[in-house]
Amino acid sequence: MRILTISATVVLVALVMGTRLWPTVERVEVLGNAHHSRTQVLRLADVAPGDPFLWVTRFSLRALQNDPWILHTRVTRHWPDTIAIVVQERVPVLSDGVTSWALDGTALPGVPAEARARLPLLTGWGTPRLEEALDLLAMLTTYGVEVITYTPEGFEVQLAEAVLITPSVEALRVQWSAFESQRGRRVAVYPWGVSSAP
Repeated sequence: MRILTISATVVLVALVMGTRLWPTVERVEVLGNAHHSRTQVLRLADVAPGDPFLWVTRFSLRALQNDPWILHTRVTRHWPDTIAIVVQERVPVLSDGVTSWALDGTALPGVPAEARARLPLLTGWGTPRLEEALDLLAMLTTYGVEVITYTPEGFEVQLAEAVLITPSVEALRVQWSAFESQRGRRVAVYPWGVSSAP
């Protein structure tokens, strides 16, 4: 029995070690990338022709997954020699002129200045209110958000055709239907309702 166990172990180790030599990766496809180049994705993924085919897994791509620009990764093996790496990148949606953020609050390094200049601008003072600002941005996307200014008292949001003043995201959420029905250049949200001025 002991000899059988040792023999099975030796065979298993030989098989595992054999997969380091064959099959090997001959081709790597990169799909879904926009910000990162193919070369950057491959460098972060640490995958190249000649690597052990069966050893390329999602776990082995953890450095790629940990990059702030990468939201999701998926790796698919196409027998016998092709690896497909599919990435979903985060997109910058808000900037303070220096830092840019994705909708989930992740700071994205390396956003080009011209792209940063096209993003809605976050300004303000007091305790930072980034998470709330991103919630406002998500709620107001169809209204053309240009600038979100925060203070301890609330938010002033410059929209394409109006200015919105609200004490909080929650207040706007509660008064959402009243806000949508308002027409005016200046719309203010209060606990008891919404008012607008031409």
